[in-house]
Amino acid sequence: MHTLLDLIAFLRENYAHEITRSLLLILTLVVIRVVVDRLLAANSGVPVEERRRWSINTRNGLFLAGLAGIGLIWANELQTLAVSMLAFAAALILATKELIMCLSGGVVRQMSNSYGLGDHIEIGAVRGRVVDIGLLSTTVMEIGPNHSSHQMTGRALTFPNSLLLSTPVIRENYMGEYVMHIINVPLAYTVPPAQAERLLMEAAEETCDCHVDVARRHMEDMAKRYLVDIPSVEPRISIQPVDEKRYQLILRIAIPARERQRIEQAILHKFMSDCYPIIEP
Repeated sequence: MHTLLDLIAFLRENYAHEITRSLLLILTLVVIRVVVDRLLAANSGVPVEERRRWSINTRNGLFLAGLAGIGLIWANELQTLAVSMLAFAAALILATKELIMCLSGGVVRQMSNSYGLGDHIEIGAVRGRVVDIGLLSTTVMEIGPNHSSHQMTGRALTFPNSLLLSTPVIRENYMGEYVMHIINVPLAYTVPPAQAERLLMEAAEETCDCHVDVARRHMEDMAKRYLVDIPSVEPRISIQPVDEKRYQLILRIAIPARERQRIEQAILHKFMSDCYPIIEP
């Protein structure tokens, strides 16, 4: 107890000014964060995605401002301490290697604009919709359970930003509101390939016809904006042999990103009902 009182007295005597400024800075940042969150919560006219983006940017900005402010307040003391603790600093860097890599990954994401809030991404074994981007980690709502599904599973997955330094990121909705979607339909050779291709094309054209013109204009805008080649937006089918018993039809369509699951199921339901009609007894 006596040692603790001596420590408090020493800090008050030598660092009272720095401690007071640090506490005022922290209090100011906390008040700003609370005020911004309350303003965002009260402004129900702003879309949820926009409010979440403002909340995340505010949180990250205040955190960086706090670090910078504390560094400036304690600059002289830190400089003196750094000179006398060079060996300790080197050991600390080794111990916080993963933390530094996470911060570096966040910088890489920001500089490359590899993904943002609301994007559908896949990195390693993680696939989902980005709902939170921190300085050290990213959280997504899982989409799955595999690549053939485009529904939320209800699980939230968090991965460290250091993963961005070694693993490529797949951004499924890079083209914006409309995407090129692939549907694989495996079939036995008992179903004639020409007949199956015709029925699948009819189902795709009937389902996607209302989206073709809008998708074409959207893709042309993306081509001008990003200076990239764009594929045809009309439905296209390829036939690929699998083995001596099976082949698969690969259908490519241009559809709204948010309606992939619904449109895919509509096409498959129509194709299955036409290809395998119910025979009344």
